[in-house]
Amino acid sequence: MPLHSYFVVFAFTVLFLVFAGVIIRLSNFRTGIIGTPSIDKLYFYAAKIAVFSTWALFILKAIFPNVGYYTLPDFFSWIAVVLLYLGVIILSISFINLGNALKFGLPVQETKLQTRGLYRISRNPLYVGVYLMAIGSCIYFPDLINITFTIYTIYIHHIIIREEERFLSERFGEDWVIYSSKVSRYI
Repeated sequence: MPLHSYFVVFAFTVLFLVFAGVIIRLSNFRTGIIGTPSIDKLYFYAAKIAVFSTWALFILKAIFPNVGYYTLPDFFSWIAVVLLYLGVIILSISFINLGNALKFGLPVQETKLQTRGLYRISRNPLYVGVYLMAIGSCIYFPDLINITFTIYTIYIHHIIIREEERFLSERFGEDWVIYSSKVSRYI
């Protein structure tokens, strides 16, 4: 395996450990990680499957470097690894910053508006991390299926974000208005 493949496997191992830690922490608080989908369930869960598929293809290409139709120069692989690491770092910090409010979907129970950590510079850093990792996957494994998954991921998650922000506006009122006027949706 080329050196960049080891970096890919390590990054996903770290992400898995962070995610497992978050799930364990949430299960200790009995809040769970599943919320209510903010859009039609079919599109919502298909988008989650699409993003996990881009990650799976990233890992597949790292473990089996000869898989796929196109082989790009190593320079592109390293760009993909940089995007992956940025995405993993942003995603991991976002998980931690959200604390007990982290859900796949909208939280049912009462939560607090998260405005600390990365949420001071982006209203949706978690999705920024997801997007960076998906784009990195397309560069690392340039395949029509992977590109389709990434486009779908970004498009549907943008719709999810708009609905989540509508929910946050209704739940937090003036606090949301002030926060959203100071902090941009992505960067």
